[in-house]
Amino acid sequence: MRSTKSPSWIKRALGFSPLPVPPHVFDLGERRLRYGQFVRAGSGFRFRAYRAVPVPADAFLAGPLGGPLRDPRAFQALLAGLVKELPGVREASLVIPDAWLRVTFTESGELPRAAAARDDVLRWKLKRLVPFRVDELRIGAQEVEPLPSYSGEEPKRLLLGFAVDQLLTQLEDAFAAVGVRLGEITNTSLALISALGEEGPEPGFWALVVVEEEGYTLAFVRGSEPILHRFKAFTGSLPEAARASLVTRDLKLTRNFLDEHYPGADLSRVLLAAPEALVPIWMDRLSEGLGSAAAPLAAGHLPPLQVEIALGGPQPVWREIAPMLGAARREVL
Repeated sequence: MRSTKSPSWIKRALGFSPLPVPPHVFDLGERRLRYGQFVRAGSGFRFRAYRAVPVPADAFLAGPLGGPLRDPRAFQALLAGLVKELPGVREASLVIPDAWLRVTFTESGELPRAAAARDDVLRWKLKRLVPFRVDELRIGAQEVEPLPSYSGEEPKRLLLGFAVDQLLTQLEDAFAAVGVRLGEITNTSLALISALGEEGPEPGFWALVVVEEEGYTLAFVRGSEPILHRFKAFTGSLPEAARASLVTRDLKLTRNFLDEHYPGADLSRVLLAAPEALVPIWMDRLSEGLGSAAAPLAAGHLPPLQVEIALGGPQPVWREIAPMLGAARREVL
């Protein structure tokens, strides 16, 4: 029997998930690589293992969607050193930053069944939406609920995910070389939505804001399904006051999306995942920009988690382990 605790729309999110999600999760960024093991236990999880290693500052080339690895062999050696300390990992999920794996939405008619024809349609649609070379991207799509105000000729609404294919292939090859098969690659915000999503017959609207080094993501979510997902890159070295003004204005404009398409809908909660030093600044920005008080991500927002990692070792903070927990929660067989 298959459990459906994780939202059905995301079980094969972005086309990168052909396998059931295992309890082993890696989380990779430009400066660190983390591992966590999360074993389902009733309605919660047991947090069995955790490791973290630094990634060299020049490991990745620069690029608007994250650059490829500068030295794939060096990364493989780093990964091998971590994996040899782990408890028999053969299959795992991988979480990468939102800047590397982006999300957008589009309307569509019935998609072709043939994989090549379907890919051609998705690339054509994405080309009209983003300023990137779509022939260099890996693209996936999943149907989501249409907007209630939409009255166009294409009745389906698709969540499109896209990332640099060379980077994903390098990462998959590096893990395969050390005996680990990646069954799913997702990004931080989608993994957090899986960790934090509400279930029930009438799920409410809520917002998630994720602040990373490269930029920030704002997602409006209904239950466990995103209805809007926007990543905004930080550009240049703006003075703090100017950046704050731009962020607040963007939040207000984005909040109008909810008012336009779901009149009268209130946000039941606004959750903030940000580095501790930035939490006070972003709490003020969200209150002004979204008109709702925000709460920093905390243990109480996550499914029940029994921590069993050894004391004295590296102890992660909730913001660090929540995306990994969400990735482990996606699909349970």
